[in-house]
Amino acid sequence: EFTIDGSNFQFAPNIITVQKNDLVRIIFKNTGGTHDFKIDEFEVATSQMSAGASETVEFVANQTGTFEFYCSVGSHRQTGMVGSLVVE
Repeated sequence: EFTIDGSNFQFAPNIITVQKNDLVRIIFKNTGGTHDFKIDEFEVATSQMSAGASETVEFVANQTGTFEFYCSVGSHRQTGMVGSLVVE
């Protein structure tokens, strides 16, 4: 289980590491602005949230590699609101 804070153009932490076939629970807390949290390869997505909101997603990390998580609001991804999920 991981808690990831999203604020203007950053995630904290921005790297998380899990083992293949782990059940991963991510609590995404928006600490400023309007943001969401997505990992395309695992079909993970929160809704777009205002500051102070949070949402939890769960998935099985059933493939290995490094996968980008990002905020899809506006140009946030392009301005650096990204992180890495490492599945070993």
